[in-house]
Amino acid sequence: MKEDFLKYIRENYELFESRKVEQAYKLAVYANEGEKRLSGEDWINHCVGVAYILAKMHMDVDTICGGLLHDVTRTSKVSVKDVEREIGEDVAELVKGLEKINEIKYRKDTVDESESLRRLIVTMGKDIRVILIKLADRLHNMRTIEYMTKEKQLKYASETRDVFSGLAERLGLSRMQGELDDLCFKTLNPDEYSILEAELNKKYDKWQETMQKIAGVLEYVLREQEIKGKVTYRFKNFYSLYKKFQKRGTEKIYDIIAFRILVDNVDDCYKVLGAIHQKYRPVPGRIKDYIADPKPNGYQSLHTTLITSDGTPFEVQIRTYEMHDYCEYGIAAHWNYKGASDKAYMLQGKLDWVKNLIESEMQITDSKNFVKAIQMDFSSAEIWVFTPKYKPISLPEGSTPIDFAYAIHTELGHKCVAAKINGKKVSLGTKLETGDVVEIIKSSDSKGPSRDWINVAVSQNARYNIRLFFRKETTPENIVFGKKILEEETKKVGLTIGDIIDENNFKILKEKFNFESTDDMFASIGYKGVTVNQIIKPIQTKIQNQKEDAELAENCPILVEGNTVTNYKLSHCCNPVPGDNIVATTNKDGLYSIHTIECKNIKLIGEDRYFKANWNNKIKKLYDVNLHITGKDEEGMLSKMLTNIYKTKMPFLGITAQNFGEKFEVTLHIKVANKTELDKFIKLVSVDAPYIETISRKNIG
Repeated sequence: MKEDFLKYIRENYELFESRKVEQAYKLAVYANEGEKRLSGEDWINHCVGVAYILAKMHMDVDTICGGLLHDVTRTSKVSVKDVEREIGEDVAELVKGLEKINEIKYRKDTVDESESLRRLIVTMGKDIRVILIKLADRLHNMRTIEYMTKEKQLKYASETRDVFSGLAERLGLSRMQGELDDLCFKTLNPDEYSILEAELNKKYDKWQETMQKIAGVLEYVLREQEIKGKVTYRFKNFYSLYKKFQKRGTEKIYDIIAFRILVDNVDDCYKVLGAIHQKYRPVPGRIKDYIADPKPNGYQSLHTTLITSDGTPFEVQIRTYEMHDYCEYGIAAHWNYKGASDKAYMLQGKLDWVKNLIESEMQITDSKNFVKAIQMDFSSAEIWVFTPKYKPISLPEGSTPIDFAYAIHTELGHKCVAAKINGKKVSLGTKLETGDVVEIIKSSDSKGPSRDWINVAVSQNARYNIRLFFRKETTPENIVFGKKILEEETKKVGLTIGDIIDENNFKILKEKFNFESTDDMFASIGYKGVTVNQIIKPIQTKIQNQKEDAELAENCPILVEGNTVTNYKLSHCCNPVPGDNIVATTNKDGLYSIHTIECKNIKLIGEDRYFKANWNNKIKKLYDVNLHITGKDEEGMLSKMLTNIYKTKMPFLGITAQNFGEKFEVTLHIKVANKTELDKFIKLVSVDAPYIETISRKNIG
């Protein structure tokens, strides 16, 4: 790898730059001499791997040197001052930033790993190249994750998926994000990965000829239009396809195969789009112009989905070489141009969200909460909305006017009472979409945010500031006043304050209103954040439901796993009655079906799906049973049978009879208290009745 890396540097960087990289390489070799990785290979190979990733991203030479020396201070051989003296001040600053992260990472016995991630994000705001090096380090470690223990693999991959993949996406590093996602998917979901890999390999072999044929047609289009360009094709990333399959199923995925056409200028992009539409039929609604309307992260390309004559769908992306560099390398593609005003503006937009995180970080002292907050922001897609003066605001997907208000200013959020989207008044819970113009209506008389806003807000910033507001309102005066009001009102409706703060009851209120404690609830009542009725009503409802359930349970004749159940039905196929040995099965809605153990239908279900069931002998009631009687048809047979039925003195609800030549069938609908009564009834009906051949239970209904 060393030779390939240094050769790549010599071929793609200036002579003085390649010499600087070689000097950094020598220092890295010295610092890591004798150090081994879990795989058994020399540690320097990891350093070279990280630097090679950065070089392929076209990063500046100082960043590449930083990659070579990213963990050089973990040994005692080389210090930051040594780096500054040997390689330069800029590289030393990068190493210093990485040192703050790495020294925490290797002291897991004294510092929580969440603190490491927290400092990582804060450090990133000072020089974005630090995080680019850290991402490259993470990617190289994920490529060799199989050498970790299974437990560490799962933890490391989960952390990568939750934080670093989203970070790569935010910075526009689509190639890196795709590889990180696939490596995490392979580690965390190995079975699903293997199934998908096998399926795609099968499709690749099957579609190889088709893909080559399509590529040939696309290359012919370029020649026909006299356009210089390049055609490539591939399957989409595994994890990207897996998410689409989960969401829409394989039948609705049109872009498993993706072709890419690279050309010199924008005019050629549109010319190629028109030309290929003459060769293949486009799928309606699947043409997207991200050149005229770029994605919020700066992505530009033309997308179209086409159908071959044999019905094979495929996607084509058309873009310039410059657009392609940005699509692949995101913020890194602009790094060398940061001096130009237009490029600097784009770069600054990428960093604004980092500054916002740092500002909010100053208010969050709990590292785990900070990391949880950034994970939420990273895992969400991004939307862009505008103020009435058309200032763009970036928010997580699914955000509402509440999130928007707090993104502008905390006090605007607290005083927000209504909102308009594109000039129309809407509820504060309305989901925002990219391009919306949002106006917040505030009131100086507002007492502050509503409790339920925490359930509506999506962004970390809004949720944090709403919670902070409620904490500030939890004063001794509000607690005492709120508790007094609640005590008075509970008495009026026959409850006590103990009913409200009962652990199980308070759990309902805690989840609904995001209370942190009973004092938080009392204070909320005191400053009118919630009404007393909002507190009492759900507890009243719960207690009433419990009483009704208890009454039902008292009259329930069935015990499942020793517990009375109200959500059951006696199966009509076997008409179980007390005295029968029974079992229970359940459906997806939780309804229990009760069968006799001899029932033919129950034998079709595996025993692992049975629940132990018994009769509650305390309950006395009558049960419907249909009896099916067959025999020889004789004169006066039905009259004799009715006489016997009458003698039993059992509740008799109906009878149907049919004649089939010399045979008859009779169905009797009766009610019995238990199996003993049923057996007695059958015996009495059969007395002096040689014409009866069989008596069995019949399906009801």
